[in-house]
Amino acid sequence: MRISYQRESEETDRLVALSDGVIAIAITLLVLEITVPEVPAGQSTAVLPELIVDQWSDFFAYVLSFLVIGLYWLLHRQTFVHISRHDRGLVWLNLVFLLLIAFVPYGTSLFSSYPSQFGVMFYAAVLALTGLSLTVLWAYASRQDLIETGLTSRAVLLQGARFLVSPLVFVLSIGVAVFDPQVAILTWFLLLPLNAVFESRIVRSLEDRK
Repeated sequence: MRISYQRESEETDRLVALSDGVIAIAITLLVLEITVPEVPAGQSTAVLPELIVDQWSDFFAYVLSFLVIGLYWLLHRQTFVHISRHDRGLVWLNLVFLLLIAFVPYGTSLFSSYPSQFGVMFYAAVLALTGLSLTVLWAYASRQDLIETGLTSRAVLLQGARFLVSPLVFVLSIGVAVFDPQVAILTWFLLLPLNAVFESRIVRSLEDRK
């Protein structure tokens, strides 16, 4: 029985395969939320460009959600590159992460339909919780010694800090949205430079290990 459990704990491929499938479906569902505008009765199709422009929040939410889910997929991939085995706790934490990923299309739809204070705050909360779940997963794996041997403590801390970047930015935007939802949306663009900085530092730390 111990041998069977040991083999199960070392099999992380199925966890990754399930995660990739859920993430792929979530990304696909994003575009399905965008509907083709209907030309009002009695008007010509000349008004169609204007109707499409009015859908700016739909397109913005789609692109942003696609990029954020893509970022979370990248971070999830980097997580399991360094995880050599798993236990039941890690499996359940991964399921929580997937549960939140699958909920992102709903948050995206709500934000695109109501790009107001509540819509911005709700959308940011969904993305913050999703990123936080991945941070907790990484912290659990490092605490339970599920990470490959040889990974420096500095690299582990940098990776954990990078996981925190996205949820912290979205939490910040929730606070800003109380005063100005438009400015809160602009804070989301902080994800680009902050992730780039941590990526370069993590790569440097892994190269120093060799």
